[in-house]
Amino acid sequence: MSIQLVYIGRDKKNIYADAEREFVKRIKRYTKFDVLALSPPKLSTTSPRQLFQSKEEELLIEKLPSNSHFILLDEKGKEFSSQSFAKFLDVKRSQHSKINFIVGGAYGFSDSFRKKHKNVISLSKLTFPHHMARLVFLEQLYRGFTILNNEPYHNQ
Repeated sequence: MSIQLVYIGRDKKNIYADAEREFVKRIKRYTKFDVLALSPPKLSTTSPRQLFQSKEEELLIEKLPSNSHFILLDEKGKEFSSQSFAKFLDVKRSQHSKINFIVGGAYGFSDSFRKKHKNVISLSKLTFPHHMARLVFLEQLYRGFTILNNEPYHNQ
């Protein structure tokens, strides 16, 4: 089983890069894991939101294997506690050999893309910059694995 965090965006001035690398290293103790950064499509800044969403979604479909399972990270998704996310993770890894957790571009995902991929989770009702959203996700993924392995990181 392998997990991949996929995001659309640029990594300029990522003040969280060291913390991201640390959590990636920790996660790799539990599963095959990598991070895939996709460059956003080159469009005019005056292009409509729907065009950005459409081009980014086409890019995701083109770059990711058709047999992989998509889980979208989106503020309109389902919220979890850390314990319930760990259970969700356990179920998904038993059902799929390749899971892609995907952070959309600046305009998020279209309603149709969200409906097509059904598994949409929210990190919070708050909106985060992409770098921070990735760090929060990585920490929760690591926490989920420690919960599943009865390790003391999660103090419950």
